[in-house]
Amino acid sequence: MSCLDPPQPPNASPDDISGPAERLTACMRQLHRLVSDRMMGSLQSDLQGEDVSFTQMTALYKVRAFAPISVTALAEHLGVSLPATSQLIQELVRRNLMERRENPQDRREKLLALSEKGQQFLSVKEKTMIGAYSELFQRAQPETLGRAEAAINALLHEIRPPVPPSPLPKEPL
Repeated sequence: MSCLDPPQPPNASPDDISGPAERLTACMRQLHRLVSDRMMGSLQSDLQGEDVSFTQMTALYKVRAFAPISVTALAEHLGVSLPATSQLIQELVRRNLMERRENPQDRREKLLALSEKGQQFLSVKEKTMIGAYSELFQRAQPETLGRAEAAINALLHEIRPPVPPSPLPKEPL
């Protein structure tokens, strides 16, 4: 069965997957289903063992991606109220997974970053998630994997957002 022949809901039309982006999305949906079945079961038991909620886990990933990030910006990324975000942060700081510091430009604002323990925590979780891909990919032929790698790298090259230039450090007057 081809990834272009995913099970279709009764109201789906062939036009729904006619373009290249739609066909790739259908393929990725099938890959995601295969991987997420393995990944989510393991991740859920890990999170329960660590007593970390899904929202807390999401906050850790957002902070890692955007650090240093303000509490307000994190609340916006999470789609959670500012008081709920503050409470969530309080717990993650208490557990030494996140650090909260003053913004040097605005002492009233707090900036968030992962602690070393938080970095290690996410690293362990990612190994579990990546393991699900690795387990599935072991079933494929090396040539197929090589072609997939080349295609994905080309795709990533085209879709990655441009990296903004870093500001030049100001020289002392």
